[in-house]
Amino acid sequence: MKGKLPSCENLIVEFWKILDPKISEITNGRASLHCIKVKETNKNFAEYYGEN
Repeated sequence: MKGKLPSCENLIVEFWKILDPKISEITNGRASLHCIKVKETNKNFAEYYGEN
């Protein structure tokens, strides 16, 4: 995250980059990450579904 603003949106993309390949690896490709939701407050959150 060097040089990036530590916003919910940037954090969630970095979390995805770490978690998605791990999930695929430990399930031998039978499962994949669907969505990540990061909540700062009740009214401020970000959801990420990966890149298409």
